[in-house]
Amino acid sequence: MKKLIGRLILLLITLISFTIYLQAEETELRPYKLINADKLIINKIQGEYITNLFGNVHFFYGDTEFFSDKADIFELQKIVRMHGNVKVYEDTLSLKAENVDYFREKERLFLRGNVLAIETHKDSTFRTFEAEEVEYFRNSREFFAKDSVKTFDEREKIHGTCGELKYFLNDGYGYLIKEPILSIADKDTFSISAEKIEYFENYKKVAATFNVKTFSKDFVMTSDFLLYFADEEKAIYIGEPNFTSDLADATAIEFRIFFEDQKIKKAVLQDSCFVKFSDKEKEPKASWAIGDMMEFTFDKGNISYCKAVGNVKSYFQQEASTNRDFSANEAEGEHLIIEMDEDNKIKMISMKEKVHGIYRFQHNNW
Repeated sequence: MKKLIGRLILLLITLISFTIYLQAEETELRPYKLINADKLIINKIQGEYITNLFGNVHFFYGDTEFFSDKADIFELQKIVRMHGNVKVYEDTLSLKAENVDYFREKERLFLRGNVLAIETHKDSTFRTFEAEEVEYFRNSREFFAKDSVKTFDEREKIHGTCGELKYFLNDGYGYLIKEPILSIADKDTFSISAEKIEYFENYKKVAATFNVKTFSKDFVMTSDFLLYFADEEKAIYIGEPNFTSDLADATAIEFRIFFEDQKIKKAVLQDSCFVKFSDKEKEPKASWAIGDMMEFTFDKGNISYCKAVGNVKSYFQQEASTNRDFSANEAEGEHLIIEMDEDNKIKMISMKEKVHGIYRFQHNNW
């Protein structure tokens, strides 16, 4: 009886040891957790196990979840090469591509072919990136995209295109280079292009540098440098800023533009301000004004109010028509106010302090 009990104990110990060995061997040979594959082939080549998975492949490698049509897992090198309908899910980030290489040692993902990345925010809004090639480093959460890059932020309603994009997820900071363009809200509102466009705090602030161009169907604005603040809907232009539209052109040392629903609501010009304008589209901009500071209010894309302060000089010309005479006045002063009607015609001019000037009228002979 004692011998039988002893043999049973020995057998139990042997079984336990064998089970532990198998688990250890499985852990060593399977650093991933396979959920599904239609076909599995394992080969040992030069001391390394290589697992080939085919059809409806689904597995976990660490905390990252993978799907693909085919996967080759190099267990010693800790490299996975996936092909066909590859999907990668990790926390708030999902990645899709035709081909993905995963380097476990460096926690690097290299994605190629129709890459789509979706980042979900805490408020359930999302940001997307599309490109032909993407590198993603999991530990530092750094994202590099190139070739036909497109990005969209649902929360700030910003579209972007460029040749190359870098994004640091932990900081909410990124930049676009190689012909970058950002479009604020709908693509037919206004857009920004430059040699480099940076965004901070998840598009709360945008900085554009060198050959900056802001354009819409109503205006074009150029400068060397631009800062755009999304919460305030405010843009600051410095470095020879220049504004051009069908009805007005303007230059100054600095522009401050305030938007409402992606349309210009107010513009403030600082230092060496010069504006020339017309009261009719496709007509010469014959009227002009200069001053130390100018402020313009816009209504439906047209200037409705203008104020100029400090060393003001102005010239206003009104062409003759069937119901009005030609008139022109040239004046200097310290304070100028202009009010425009809905048809962009001047309905009131007021010059104050140290005012002097010349007024000319010419009667029509009909």
